Amino acid sequence: MLSFCSGEPTVWTPLEAAETRKPLRIVCTILPIYVLTLNVVGRSPGVQVDLLLPAHQGCPHNYDLTPGDLLKMVRADLIVANGLGLEGFLDQVSRKTRQNKIPILYSAEKIQPISNRPVQGHFRIGQKAETGGHDHQEKINGHAWVSPKAAAVMVRTIADGLIALTPQQATEFRANAERYARKLEDLSEAMKGWVTKARNNRVLAFHDDLAYFARDIGLNIVGVVQVQAGIEPSSRELARLMTLIKDRQVAALFSEPQYSDKVVRTLSRETGIPFFELDPLATGNPRADAYERAMEKNYKILQKALK
Repeated sequence: MLSFCSGEPTVWTPLEAAETRKPLRIVCTILPIYVLTLNVVGRSPGVQVDLLLPAHQGCPHNYDLTPGDLLKMVRADLIVANGLGLEGFLDQVSRKTRQNKIPILYSAEKIQPISNRPVQGHFRIGQKAETGGHDHQEKINGHAWVSPKAAAVMVRTIADGLIALTPQQATEFRANAERYARKLEDLSEAMKGWVTKARNNRVLAFHDDLAYFARDIGLNIVGVVQVQAGIEPSSRELARLMTLIKDRQVAALFSEPQYSDKVVRTLSRETGIPFFELDPLATGNPRADAYERAMEKNYKILQKALK
């Protein structure tokens, strides 16, 4: 389903593309969406895929668009976003470019959303929320792509959006999407199989961005180090986390490459529980195999952590 920031939808037809001889210009909001889109497009001719936010930016919770960003979006034929309220800056597009009818595809619109708030050691599954991206309720966790299973759904959604614009390339887009989605589903099933066999699957995560990942593979996240990204826990919160780790008999602690592991190291030292690094791919190398590489590495880390 394509959403438009303003005005009536503009119908883009293959004939128009043929007449102008210009490539289909796709702008992806964040790195993981860019990588998923690259795999759907593959080597299809006449399609240009660009990344909006820098690959090192991380999650765009408080990102402000630059004039260059706005220009890139206005010139796009399609904007592919995560949705689930993650890209709050998309409201700026609506306010500042009302004269432009910019189609936006929300790739996570078919994902059952999760609440950001951990309740009694488990992530609460939220009610079905409007996933168009304009409902910026902080209670909704936007990090759906971190789960390979959810990413596979997003890949197929992206393919549907591209096919709606360029039906003459439907066969190639669909084949690329199915091949990649099945690969991600196989990886998710392998992870789930390992976690299911583990004697102890209770872990402490760094952020809530592992919520979808945990839900889909059966990992039990009993708590998080940073409830708000970038804000380290106080001494009182550290003490509470240490008690939680011991009381719940946590098997492993997880840090993330995008943040310092200082606090996790401290918790590990004080509790004797080992820590490992899981990568949610909020940042990284903007190449087509980046997601696959990161998740395969995460799988190996899980095998060590829950051995």
